Parts: sequence; structure tokens; C-alpha cells
Amino acid sequence: MKAIISLLLAIIPSTASSHDLAEYPKSICTESDLTLKIVDVSYCVPKNTLDKVDFLGLNSHTVTISNGEDELTIGLNPPNIAISNLHKKFNVSVHDFFLGLYRNTLKTEKLALIKQAFDINESNKMKVYKKGNLFAFTITGSNIDYDRVYLNKIGSDIIYQITGEYDDKQLLEILARITY
Repeated sequence: MKAIISLLLAIIPSTASSHDLAEYPKSICTESDLTLKIVDVSYCVPKNTLDKVDFLGLNSHTVTISNGEDELTIGLNPPNIAISNLHKKFNVSVHDFFLGLYRNTLKTEKLALIKQAFDINESNKMKVYKKGNLFAFTITGSNIDYDRVYLNKIGSDIIYQITGEYDDKQLLEILARITY
């Protein structure tokens, strides 16, 4: 019996590994960094790399950070804007919507269209990083206009969206500079 189970495990492709949640990177913030606070999210920036900071709108819920070459925008983005309230259509929380999108478990025949709207495909991968009840749902790749991170906590409808152009290494650095 053990031999049969071992054989089955060896020949059946495992889908669990493609859905593992990555560990959220440890903070790299230092006392000499400048810390920008956007509502409940803080982002630390080395002072010597900072070129410009723009607070967009009258309420400072969105900030754009520039170092001369790259721009990064961090903002509080309500679900009706960030995900068109799709979580309500599926009668799930914001967190469960993102997790269902990642795991391909949203109960809909239009999952491919939803993934297309979020630019998730072979070239643009979705990954999930977890620290406690904080999740970073990331979409990065080579053929999208901008890469995205959606920060969300379990049980919360609040979404912070981080947009810019970054690769996987830069993504980990961005996450390591976030406190939420």
C-alpha cells in the first residue's frame, strides 16, 4: 500500500507548490531612512536616493516617490476602484477574492477574463507574500504597463496598492520597506 501511494505521489503533478505562500521579507528600514506615512502604511526610503515625493490629491492617501529613474506610487485604494467590487459579486471578502484569483478557485466561468483584466498570464505572474494576517498579492511581469502589489489584511476591505515598474528583486526590497 505504501509503495502504491509513493508511486501515485511521484507521478501525479503537485499543485500545492504552485500555490505556496511566500514568506514576507524582513524589514530593511534603518533610523537614517526617511519614513513616509500613508494612512496606516509606512514606507521607508534611504534619504540619499530620494529625488521627489508628491502627495496626490487633497487627502494625502496617495504618494508618488521618485529617485530620478524610477517612480513608485503607494495609495489607499478602495475595493470599488482596485477590484471593481468583484469580491461582492462572489460574496467573499477582499482577501478571499485575491486568494481565489491566485489559486484559480473563484467560482466563475469568467475566471480567464478576470485574470486578463488583472494582466495575469504566462508573462505576468501572481505571487502572494504573507506576514501574520498581512498579505501582499503581487502581479509582476514583462508585458504589463506597471507592476502591482495589493496589500490587504485578513478580515479587512482596505487595499493599499503599490504600482511602478520593478522586477522580483526590487519587489522584495519594496515589501521590506513597508510597515503595515
